[in-house]
Order: sequence, then structure tokens, then C-alpha cells
Amino acid sequence: MCFTPTISFTIFAIEWILGFMVLGKRKNAGKFHEVYILAAYLLFFLGFYQFTQGMFCISGDYAFWGLAGFITYTFLPAMGLHLAYVLIGNRDRRLNLIYFFPGLFSIIAVLTPNFVSMGSCSSYFIVANHSWNVALGWIYAFYYFGFIVYSAYLYNLESRKGKKDWNIVMTGLIGILAFTIPTFILLILFPALKIGFPSILCEFALLFGICVFWMIHLIEKQR
Repeated sequence: MCFTPTISFTIFAIEWILGFMVLGKRKNAGKFHEVYILAAYLLFFLGFYQFTQGMFCISGDYAFWGLAGFITYTFLPAMGLHLAYVLIGNRDRRLNLIYFFPGLFSIIAVLTPNFVSMGSCSSYFIVANHSWNVALGWIYAFYYFGFIVYSAYLYNLESRKGKKDWNIVMTGLIGILAFTIPTFILLILFPALKIGFPSILCEFALLFGICVFWMIHLIEKQR
């Protein structure tokens, strides 16, 4: 997130406007209809995460909005992987199984008393302490980064095939890299930023949202 609530709400508005614009184009999307739907939902989730962080800062109810934000960004890697699969032509209904993981983590979070045990909103980051045990935290990290890395792998693999949709696939790959590489560089150079990891990640996720919208623009030009 979240340098100020104003920035959060502004990014929320931008991403939801882009999401509604994508949905408005879906009727003429042809074979890319599902891509449009998934892209719009991804933009909505990215935007809603920003909204939860803005509310976290101004409402004082860090337990509720911290939990809502956690659930929202937990689904993002699965949605990104789903979009990658559909974009490269895999529309197997069993793809919905990838949502088992974020669903499970979300249920655990909801059922854990005081899951967000502490929260604060500083000039630069919000901080929400989650009641994870160490093992579950590592499993969650493996899910989160594993899905992101695998999405990038699928885009890279497809881009090497040289199909006519190459530029669309490359936009997906650039979008993934645009928000993961800067995040990891910051975390390596400034270890103290780890306390604000979700905040950092979702600031760069705006770049991915823009790439998703640009992907739809390229599909429009191709038709």
C-alpha cells in the first residue's frame, strides 16, 4: 500500500475504473472473453486491497480492515496464475483448484482469534502483525511466491513460441516482473522494510494492474 490514505484511495479509484472499462469491453472479446473477466477481477482485487489499507489508516479498526486486506492480497497470486493459464490457452475447469490455497489460508485467518494482533499506520507504511505460527508462515510464503514465479515461468515459456499473441504474453511477463523485482531489491537492500512487505508489494502491483489493462488494449488492437 500505503504511503497516505489519499494515495491508497486514489489508486483504488484508478484500478476500479480500469476494471470497469475492461468489463465494458468483454461482450466483443471473442476467444479472449475469459481473459477480460479475469483481468477485470484482478484489477478489482488490486484496487480493493488499496481501499482496505486506506480504511485501515482512517477507521482505527485495524483488526477488521487488516483481515480484509490480508484475504484480498492472499487471492492475488492465484488470480494472476489463473490469468496466465487462460491467456496461454489453458481453459481447463480444474484450474479453479488453485483457489483452494488462498481459500484455505483465508479460512484459517478468519477462524484465528485476533488474527491481526496489532496495527499501526506510519508516514510510509502500515504494519499489521499476523498471528501465524512459523511453519504456517513459511507455507504461506511458498504459496505466495511460488505462484508468482510460476506465472512468470508460464509467460516466459509461451513468449518463446513466437506466436502472433507474443506481445500480449510479454506484457503479462513484464507486469509480473515489474512488481516483483523492485520489491525484492528493496527488501534485500533495506531489510527493515520487511515489516511493510504487503505495503511495498501492492504499491508495485499498480504497475501490474497497468500492464493488465495494456494487455487488454493489445487484444483490442489485434481483433
